[in-house]
Amino acid sequence: MTDQHLPLGVFYDGGWFAHVSDYYAIRHPWRARIALQGLHDALRWHLHTVTGTPLAGCTLAEAHYVRARSATPSRAFDQILDQAGVIRHDADLAGGSEKGADVLLALEVWDRAISVPLRAVALITGDADLVPLAARLRDRDVHVVVPAVDAQFTTERGEHSVLRTAPRLIETASTAPPLDGLLAAGLARGWPLRYPFAAPVHGSTGEVQRGAGPRQGTVTRWNPGDSSGFITETGTGASWFASRDDLPDGTPALQPGTPVTFTGSPRPKPGKRYPQAHTIRATEDG
Repeated sequence: MTDQHLPLGVFYDGGWFAHVSDYYAIRHPWRARIALQGLHDALRWHLHTVTGTPLAGCTLAEAHYVRARSATPSRAFDQILDQAGVIRHDADLAGGSEKGADVLLALEVWDRAISVPLRAVALITGDADLVPLAARLRDRDVHVVVPAVDAQFTTERGEHSVLRTAPRLIETASTAPPLDGLLAAGLARGWPLRYPFAAPVHGSTGEVQRGAGPRQGTVTRWNPGDSSGFITETGTGASWFASRDDLPDGTPALQPGTPVTFTGSPRPKPGKRYPQAHTIRATEDG
């Protein structure tokens, strides 16, 4: 996909995003709340990277937020949505529980994707109920981005808690970059777009860049016909696993010796020997 114009729609599952937002503000090492405009810009940057579309052509067409409104709604948050240009849709609230929010979200996404039309959709949700929607959008050549979250933490009560995007939704998406990686791109020196957080992140800029920022490296192994290879990170010498799924659309592989930039957590996933690189881009592409 090498379009010159790629209109993006961002759609929030409000209940999910509330948990994610609190996690970044309270539990994550960065200890800063996500800024909606900054997240939108990070999503535009991701599309620019994986599709090859010029950044100026990756435009935010519209954004929507679906959640039941409580008896004591937050007017301050309504103002945040308004300032970010996000349209709110209220799901039903019955017996203190949200009803039909996933259906309302799916209908809104489908309607806007078809009527605008949108060429890319970001689903800010972890719900497997959105898998059929993601599959139908992809069938219509809509690029579906699902920012993936996989976090474990201890609550104030000492209870173990998990915040994790449904694996089936990740598998169905066109791309599912880790949310940490999306946000980390905006913490790098020279980031040309809006800051991804509502306040400076916890720790020094150097600590942030060493921990999660965009990285540089060189492809050191990728055999012809293979769906994966390895990158050696500049400065650390660490080996990273690289998958074809994390390359720009239409790129089957990268030649050994190719300099690249990428994102990702330096900690390997459970059962894996190497950390996995995401949002891989050959630096000579621009």
